[in-house]
Amino acid sequence: MTIKIVLVEPHVPGNIGAVARVMKNFGFKDLVLINPQTAFTDETYKFALKAQDLLTRAETYHSLEEFLPKVVYVLGTTARICTDRGSTDARIAISSYDQRLRNIIDFQGDVAILFGREDSGLTNEEINLCDMTVHIPTSEEYKALNLAQAVAIILYSINRFREMDTNINYREAKKEEKELLIEWFSKAVSVLGIHDWKAEHLIRRFQNIIGRAFISGKEAYSLVGVFSRTYNRIKELEAEKK
Repeated sequence: MTIKIVLVEPHVPGNIGAVARVMKNFGFKDLVLINPQTAFTDETYKFALKAQDLLTRAETYHSLEEFLPKVVYVLGTTARICTDRGSTDARIAISSYDQRLRNIIDFQGDVAILFGREDSGLTNEEINLCDMTVHIPTSEEYKALNLAQAVAIILYSINRFREMDTNINYREAKKEEKELLIEWFSKAVSVLGIHDWKAEHLIRRFQNIIGRAFISGKEAYSLVGVFSRTYNRIKELEAEKK
């Protein structure tokens, strides 16, 4: 399992170097840049110090859509807290995230942790691509953290569990397995007579549940069986009435 640190459209050269240094501090080696708005400069290498080898190995992609198929789980970071009780957005404070961070260590597949732009963070569309988002609680007087500071806090939180021998044989459901599960859930919802915005709202909530649950491949397979049988049985009953 590899945890990839993904910077979306970084535009401050020094920040990229500082992130590389923080990554090496905590033993992370895989840096990914999505559509970077700056090239590496002397400032980048100056801030990286002894982590310049991470810059040399860094991967670059034009978009998240190009990169995300390469990982099985996507954790997004955001400074914004979702306060709308009716929202389908699933965000949780890093202080409440311990068990989920522990689960990340047990994955049999690559994980991406997304960090947004220095000035505006991740867009709503990018957040919707994540399985889960996490925020770092900060002072109401000044909420914004420097990019490297945010990366350091997240990686420290994860690193606490890396040395633990959990002895867990756990395979997180692959992206295509989750997509198939969502597809059959959506079909089941449709034959139950739930449509329009209510259906979209329900499906989004189910996606959030799947993201929070760290569902295994075997569990996803079982749920696909339940939803597909529900869908097919209702279709059979409808046909018998005609």
